[in-house]
Amino acid sequence: MARRQSFRKSCLIAAVAGLTLVVPIVTAQMNMRKRSPAAPEVRNSWRGLTPLKSSVADVTQLLGDKVTRQDPYPAGPFKVEGGEATFSYLTPSLAELYRAPSSMVGKIFTVYFKPNPPLRVADAESMRGFKRCSEDLDRRYYYYLSPDRGVAYQVRASTNEIEFEIYQPRRAEIEKLRVNTTCVF
Repeated sequence: MARRQSFRKSCLIAAVAGLTLVVPIVTAQMNMRKRSPAAPEVRNSWRGLTPLKSSVADVTQLLGDKVTRQDPYPAGPFKVEGGEATFSYLTPSLAELYRAPSSMVGKIFTVYFKPNPPLRVADAESMRGFKRCSEDLDRRYYYYLSPDRGVAYQVRASTNEIEFEIYQPRRAEIEKLRVNTTCVF
């Protein structure tokens, strides 16, 4: 909590000074649940929910009353602190399409977090360690992604604002699956 308040104070100071400040890696770390010092850092985790590891039950536990019990795969968007969260899951039909083991069915496949207010990418240097990617069919957006970390940012091309922080399986986790995508899932 102290980290989050410190980050917000830094953003306020930067805004007052008229500077544009974006450090997406800090934002991704800010969204992670605190872990014990002995636990390894999981970069593709959003508030403790990790693609291909966390289940519908984990989403329900985190979101509580926001989830209706009738929905077998609660997708959202759900209003959460700092924005909105949307989830995609590895359903039985997707598991068949991707040739995924049955143990992955019902697991989160991707978490999309839409920060509010949106963050702005100051320059490519602030995205060091991320690869810029764009899809041929939709030039309104481009992405910064780190397949090895399982984190990507969808950026609106006209404003350079981060529309979504995307937490997806890491490259090593999906190499054996039949997933075909240019940038993100």
